[in-house]
Amino acid sequence: MPKIWRTPSPPSDGPDPLDIANERIQDLEQQIQDLHAFINAKGLTRSAPESILQHINKTPNAAAKLAAQIRSAAAEVSDELSDQALNARKTGITSDNMSSAMLKYLSEVEGVKRLPGGIPIAFDLAMDLARYSYGSLDDGDNHASGYGDRPSDAIVEGLIADLAVERRRVEPGWDFGKALTSLREQSEHVAEYGIEGFCVESIGLLAGWEKSAAEVVDLT
Repeated sequence: MPKIWRTPSPPSDGPDPLDIANERIQDLEQQIQDLHAFINAKGLTRSAPESILQHINKTPNAAAKLAAQIRSAAAEVSDELSDQALNARKTGITSDNMSSAMLKYLSEVEGVKRLPGGIPIAFDLAMDLARYSYGSLDDGDNHASGYGDRPSDAIVEGLIADLAVERRRVEPGWDFGKALTSLREQSEHVAEYGIEGFCVESIGLLAGWEKSAAEVVDLT
């Protein structure tokens, strides 16, 4: 049988399929970046699906961005309850309610800690949530401090103590004295309204570090 010679097809004048694919990939990458930026701007990281969250958590400053969203949401809730506690006798809202409301946000601190560079950021967040858990006691009526039903206190205590230890490990030069002063002031303040023993274990931990550092200085 005679061979049949086929004439090669002339080169196509259309776009290169590889260029089309690369352009499409670039478009998709830009769309993903835009989506992440939108989620962060709207404070939606905390409620994003896990598949998206995994990518967001790999972006720069992911821990700081997530902490900022948690802090903002918690502050808004605390402020709203604080306003109602101004007339606790009528509304029934006290610092006990603020304490309960902070449980949701305290449970998210661990997620911040696990992110790159997240330990110091998680510590600062826990300190803020501790403060949000009792509100503006100075402005409330005699019932604003509540009745001692404060479920967040034990969690705050454990978080701050554990994160303090971890922060000192990853950040040896950390000036924990500022945190100690803040905790002491908060504890003394809320004690005036009947909230006793606020963060006493964390205060004792940091105070022990402070004492040890002073003894080392005295020996030199």
